[in-house]
Amino acid sequence: MKHIALFLSILVLLVLGACTLPMPTGEAPTAAVTEVPTFVAEAPTNTVAPTQPPAPTEELPPPTEEMPAVEEAPTATPVPATPTTLAQAEKATATKAPAEASPTPAATFVPTAALGEPTYHNPMEIPNYAEWARAGTKTLPDDENIRLQFKDGQLYVTGKRLDFSTWWFSYHTLQDAYIQMTYNTENCSGDDAYGMIFRGPPHQAGQSFGYVVSFTCDGYLWVFRLDGVDPWRAENLIEPKKVSAIHKGAGVENVIGVQADGDDLTFFANGVQVGEVQDDHFAKGRVGVFVRSASPDIYTYRVTDFAYWVPEED
Repeated sequence: MKHIALFLSILVLLVLGACTLPMPTGEAPTAAVTEVPTFVAEAPTNTVAPTQPPAPTEELPPPTEEMPAVEEAPTATPVPATPTTLAQAEKATATKAPAEASPTPAATFVPTAALGEPTYHNPMEIPNYAEWARAGTKTLPDDENIRLQFKDGQLYVTGKRLDFSTWWFSYHTLQDAYIQMTYNTENCSGDDAYGMIFRGPPHQAGQSFGYVVSFTCDGYLWVFRLDGVDPWRAENLIEPKKVSAIHKGAGVENVIGVQADGDDLTFFANGVQVGEVQDDHFAKGRVGVFVRSASPDIYTYRVTDFAYWVPEED
């Protein structure tokens, strides 16, 4: 029995000693890693910008048949709008967005307010053949270039030669004056042009010259000086330019105004000043109408009002 008791005592001591033995260093733990350690990067000590080029600020070009439109990825998961979120968004916009400055409207020139009653006024209520007919007749022009005719008292002007500038003078001869004509564009399109010629030659002078101011159907202003036609000689005083004050399109009304004061020529579109030049080639002359029919069809417009103001002599 003593031998058995001694053996059991030794066995107990060996088992207790085995529980305190260290794990061999070469063995890896068998438990799976469930957390990724967090690494904190130290902030850089300088403020130098990175050397890579900045992102382009140009907008993407419009889509074409060869290049499909590119959709930008959203930067956040979209949330359906609710009355609450919409109200918050409107409030944020109202409080954060800067107020846009209202554009200053262009000053409008009203000749009756500035100059009084016109020296001459034809509201085009009845036909006035003497004003536009060939001298000594009641015959209006109707040839291969231009046709004038009255309908309901208003003057219809047709350019019959495509892509050619054409004009016809009235009997009115003016020097310094404010001249105004009102036009209905009728069935115009594109480069179809209508307007006024002034300071032209005397009747049957055998010459053609004058200053031309015209509008196109698509809203361009064009001013040129006609120096002759055989051969054609002309100089642009104002290159064709788009003017917001001109009403564009067919069946609209536009007013062309010209202030001729010596060498100073000022041009108005519906009372808004749109150009000014100085030119001393022609001091006085007749006033007329101008037309240019752009291909492919001839173009007709009508004059609905004609007036001018001549300054009183001191």
